[in-house]
Amino acid sequence: MIRRVAIVAAVVVLGAAPAVRAQSGVSEGFYKEGVKLGEESRKSGDDGKLAEALSRFQKAAVLEPKIFKYQLNMAYAYDWLNRLPEAQAAYEAALALSPRDRAAHGGLGDVYRRLRFYDRAEKEFKAALAIDKKDYSSHMGLAAIAVEKDDLDGALKLFQVALKVNPKSSEAAFKSAGILWRKKEYAGAADNYRKALAIKPDYTEAQFGLGLALKEKGDKDAARVELKKACQAGIKQACGHLRKMDE
Repeated sequence: MIRRVAIVAAVVVLGAAPAVRAQSGVSEGFYKEGVKLGEESRKSGDDGKLAEALSRFQKAAVLEPKIFKYQLNMAYAYDWLNRLPEAQAAYEAALALSPRDRAAHGGLGDVYRRLRFYDRAEKEFKAALAIDKKDYSSHMGLAAIAVEKDDLDGALKLFQVALKVNPKSSEAAFKSAGILWRKKEYAGAADNYRKALAIKPDYTEAQFGLGLALKEKGDKDAARVELKKACQAGIKQACGHLRKMDE
């Protein structure tokens, strides 16, 4: 869901941005239809609407392939629909038209990461950060690559940088906690789960993680409190841990 909001928000913003060059009424009409359908998809969660949006962006791009926003929004739609090779090609076409667009570099980096082209992904994320050193998504992308390479120390550092860039990121705090858990640093993990919960109080996975971290560090009474909350929120594993603690 986070990914969908990011994509469609970018579509809407681009719809309001001035074009690099004048578009014909026909191609711009297709583009605006795509923006509208993308917004409907965001609200409804209907990927069928997003596929329709993609078709409109495709038509606009066929008519005028040198319009940056047509290529970029086509890339976003391919990206969300998980059509990664096509998303890659569309991002690359967008960057050929606007080589210093941060969003296009970041989007291409994420596609490369999911295709496991890690060196290419790192290059794109770093290009985005060279344009804007506070680009949260690129910090998170680099951290995800570090996790996939099993570089826990590097990943933790990058997640913490992302959290400084965006102090309201419950995801960065949660992922930091997960790394610390894997490193068996349970006190640090508990602190970061608490950060995630302070940002997003209904973050049940963080509630569960906090309960487990407290249990591992020996604070059984506090662990029961958090595990009970997670159990009541519907996390069955938390209920199982509570039963085992009471046996």
